[in-house]
Parts: sequence; structure tokens; C-alpha cells
Amino acid sequence: MVIKSFLFIGSNHITDFINTIYTPHSEVIELLINYSDVQEWFLKVGLVKKFDELSIDKKKKYFEEILNYRKLIRDSFKNYLEHNSSLDNLIKVSNNILLKSSVHPQILIKDDIYVLEYISNTSNHNRLLSILAIEFIKLLSSEKFKYLKKCDNHKCSLYFIDTSKNHSRRWCSMDICGNRSKVNSFSKRKKVKE
Repeated sequence: MVIKSFLFIGSNHITDFINTIYTPHSEVIELLINYSDVQEWFLKVGLVKKFDELSIDKKKKYFEEILNYRKLIRDSFKNYLEHNSSLDNLIKVSNNILLKSSVHPQILIKDDIYVLEYISNTSNHNRLLSILAIEFIKLLSSEKFKYLKKCDNHKCSLYFIDTSKNHSRRWCSMDICGNRSKVNSFSKRKKVKE
């Protein structure tokens, strides 16, 4: 398995998940090429510790479902932020995923530490998709959701939850877009003075 450079700048599992495809400076970068990449992302964020054995066909099917759900979330968030559009369709799809799911959160004790894990009663459903739907519902029903933002760089497509003290964060990160913007502003001011 190739180590991916996932971005964990969204301050939430869902924003970090939808940031697995992004366009910094107009170039599309896709971090989820196959089902193994999805599994790797889930391991890195700690939502899953082990995976069910799946056939190649199921992996392909589940991978496609996960990418479609990611696209729906991204498009819904974009329309919500830009046009104050309803999230009704995303909520309906998420509720349908959960209705068909046999995944449930459970507290387990591991090495004298309480750990939240998502348990599945069957392998006849897309467990990872169900976990994403749970994480989306958790975000939507939390106070954090009102701080959902998209990076101020119009060429960037990264999303985040603004957890700054006064909720004034503008950039996905200073390294990716913030410093670039400051340099551009400085250059423009310098040219005006000359």
C-alpha cells in the first residue's frame, strides 16, 4: 500500500473526507484511487481498526458508492455555502444509507481505555459508507456545522470547520493558500508604491 498524503485540515472527519479530492491552484488531486485508499484513510483517522474481507466486485461497488457519496456531500456543501441551498437531498440519502445499515457505534474497553468503534452485524452492506453517513449526521446535528467554510482562495476547493477563537479563519491552511495570498497582496502593494 502506497502511503498517501491525506490532508487533515478540516477539523472534522467529514470535511477531511471530502478533502480527499481537491483543486489547489486549479489542479485536481484525487487521493482515493481505489478501495485500499479508502481503507487507509479510515485507518489514519481512526474510524475503523479492521476491515471485513470483501470480494473484488464488492470492493469496486462499495468504492463507487463512497465516491458518489463524497461528491454529493461536496456539491451539497458548495451549494449550501454559495447559494444557501437546502441540504434536504443529502439528508435524505444519508438517512437511507443508515436505514439500510447494520452498523452501530459501541463503546469497547481496550487496554483499560474506552474506545468508540463502529460494529457491523453483517457484511452484506457498505460499512464504510454507513460510518460516513453517521459522521455526516453527527456534524450536521452539532454546533460546529454553522462554522463550515470553504477556503477563501477561489482556486482552492478545500473545506473546513472554523474552530478559531473568533471564527475568522479564511484559508484551508496558511501553508497551502494563506501564505500565497499574503505574498500576492504584498506584491500588489509593492507595485502600486513603485
